[in-house]
Amino acid sequence: MMKRNLFVVLALAIQYSMAQPTQDISHRISLTASQARGSMGVSVVWNSSEKRYYSAVSGGQEKLLLLYDEQGKLNHTPYHLEFDPGALWFESGGKALGSSASGIEGLYKIHLRSGLPAFTENVYYAIHNPVCIGTGAWVSRKKEVWFYHDKTVYRFKIGRAKRVIPIALDIADFDNELNVMSMIYTGIKKREIGLYDYGQNRILLFNAKTGRCSYTLNIKQDGHENLRPLCGDFSYANGIYWLFDRETGIWHGYN
Repeated sequence: MMKRNLFVVLALAIQYSMAQPTQDISHRISLTASQARGSMGVSVVWNSSEKRYYSAVSGGQEKLLLLYDEQGKLNHTPYHLEFDPGALWFESGGKALGSSASGIEGLYKIHLRSGLPAFTENVYYAIHNPVCIGTGAWVSRKKEVWFYHDKTVYRFKIGRAKRVIPIALDIADFDNELNVMSMIYTGIKKREIGLYDYGQNRILLFNAKTGRCSYTLNIKQDGHENLRPLCGDFSYANGIYWLFDRETGIWHGYN
């Protein structure tokens, strides 16, 4: 009997140790721009030196780069883009924004002057977004753009026109309820890759080395539960997880 009880206790201890950590996150900030209504939210980027947010929207009649102050208020005339952005990031020491384009249009560089967009340059590095209307994530330490599609994270090395070995994600338990064409990169060790589970209104974080889900962020009910984007409309910047409301053109930030 003692051995049996010891076995049960040990089994429960192992199960508890393997339980996936979870955390509740709440609404903190909104980035508001009526000009973005009806579009797909692509990315949010934080400029720590200028204390400014940038966001890109596409997929509708307007393809825009939007600038907001630290409180989330639109503080500059929207910049019209000549391409459908698929990801957004800082490069050249903060003097430019890099962006992948949807489909096979390659890469673009949005040059900045005093933090404001000046002109756009078309740069081709043979980057091909595997999801024509999906959005990607920038991994600065590797100089790569990552895209998610069909249980796989596709990686592209900037400047070398080279596709890197992809990352297979273990999403058997979540596959039917995930935002199927978008991902985020957090830079948090063992929680690098993020997918949005619209069925449960939560964010699943995955270990980039193992491909396994390692952490869950549950989004608290806050009146925006109808967001639940199926494609795009999902980003990460300044330690904040962002969901985009296409009807209002507002990015809602949680942490």
